[in-house]
Amino acid sequence: MRTASTFTIITLLFFFSKTAFGQTNHNIDSLICKEWKLVYYEEGGEKFPPSKEQKNDRMIFYIDHKVKSIEVGNIQNGTWKYDETNKILSVVDNQTKEKANLKVLKITKDECILEYKDPEGGIIKMYMKPVIQK
Repeated sequence: MRTASTFTIITLLFFFSKTAFGQTNHNIDSLICKEWKLVYYEEGGEKFPPSKEQKNDRMIFYIDHKVKSIEVGNIQNGTWKYDETNKILSVVDNQTKEKANLKVLKITKDECILEYKDPEGGIIKMYMKPVIQK
């Protein structure tokens, strides 16, 4: 009986640790694969709404691990992958081969918060929500 109880407790702890602290790659695929728009960003502890030019900016993640970024009318295509252990979303631009590593701070079906550290060491947090398809 004690072995069964111990096994049950270990199984529950493992399940809750995965649910509370990490996303499996399958879960991240189902959560991130949609069209996201910027709600606001945070830099130096201060929050800013998107500028007029950024209102139509989008990031679209596809299930085949392709990504499309629309920024101030410019479209960039690339690929993405997720490092479950470090919670890092890596995006590689197809044309320039530049790689951006984004820390996934939070991802749910209704919210995505990513953190980007620029080459100078500045940290930008991007708060996004899904685009509602009509």
